[in-house]
Amino acid sequence: MSLQGVFGWARKIHKWTMWLAILLGVPLAMSGVIMEGDDGWRGIFTFDQLIWIRGVHRAISTKFALVLAIMIVTGLLMWAIPKILSKRKI
Repeated sequence: MSLQGVFGWARKIHKWTMWLAILLGVPLAMSGVIMEGDDGWRGIFTFDQLIWIRGVHRAISTKFALVLAIMIVTGLLMWAIPKILSKRKI
């Protein structure tokens, strides 16, 4: 596969993982705020609900980390490939 093909695939994958990161990041941030918030948030939820929120946060965080790692790799490819191609033409 040519570098242009790799760049195209990296761009598509990066775009999809960006949307996944947004979709996973919102509930991750909300559950994190609830868990680490002041006692005002904790007064709204029961202990069982807080345990459930913690489980949701832990489940989403591993998926978010994987999506973010894929985004980093594809972003680096999209940054490096044009530099490599510009050096080749000289």
